[in-house]
Amino acid sequence: MLLAMFVAGTTDLFSQSMNKRTEETPQSVIANVHKAAQLLKEKGSEALAVLTDPKSEFNDRDAYLFIIDVDKSLVVSNPRFPERTGGNIREHLDWSGKHYGVELCEVAMRGGGWIEFVWPKPGTEKGVRKVSYIYPIPGMRYTVCAGIYNDSMTLDELNALTGHGKKKVAVIFEVTPTAEGKADYFKMGAALKEELQRMLGFISVERFASVNNEGKFLSLSFWESEEAAAGWRNQVNHRQSQKAGHDKLFDSYRISVGEIVREYTDRKRGAAPADSNKYLGVD
Repeated sequence: MLLAMFVAGTTDLFSQSMNKRTEETPQSVIANVHKAAQLLKEKGSEALAVLTDPKSEFNDRDAYLFIIDVDKSLVVSNPRFPERTGGNIREHLDWSGKHYGVELCEVAMRGGGWIEFVWPKPGTEKGVRKVSYIYPIPGMRYTVCAGIYNDSMTLDELNALTGHGKKKVAVIFEVTPTAEGKADYFKMGAALKEELQRMLGFISVERFASVNNEGKFLSLSFWESEEAAAGWRNQVNHRQSQKAGHDKLFDSYRISVGEIVREYTDRKRGAAPADSNKYLGVD
């Protein structure tokens, strides 16, 4: 509770300037977080110089960004409250004494979404509902977050705005290039690799040759949602490559899209079937 009381006093410093700004919406929070995530995907840790600057376009607003390394429970950046940078996010309490930082990490590990907690509104000492959007960047250690005061939308409604709560999808692309088009197909894939990895919602991709059909190749990509996969399908350079493949490079191809109904690892087996865990002697 001491932490929350400290925050209430500190937020008074920002209340006057914040009242002059355009009112934030969940949509503006999402846009700001995704824009920051895109910058991190493109620039890596170099982007932190901008994202940690309290005067940058990302933070000179009510819904300032804060960045977390969930694996380390580390606050990488909090430009509004720099004294928290380097601290343990799991130790953070909200106005009611709830460990909202623990919930933040749990949501991030599930792929992101929204959380709600009680926080003092600038210029007051009264705790009210605040919601934060949590976006873990696939393939990176960073989770980008931002929050607003909102008492009109449920968590389900907020998550519907970003597709969270939806299932991840796998896209399987099976292709047999023509003898003349094989080399161009591989060049095309290599040229698109960096653009693919920068796509929001992209998780990973693997490419391999078929063991059953000589000359056939498979690409297996994972996405946060079908909407994210659609973003790549409609990306302009990828569209041009699809056209070239369809018209002259491919002898045949097939695309399959499926929802991920279960996901677990050798260590994280919470979603594993009970009979499997029992057989392996895993609790």
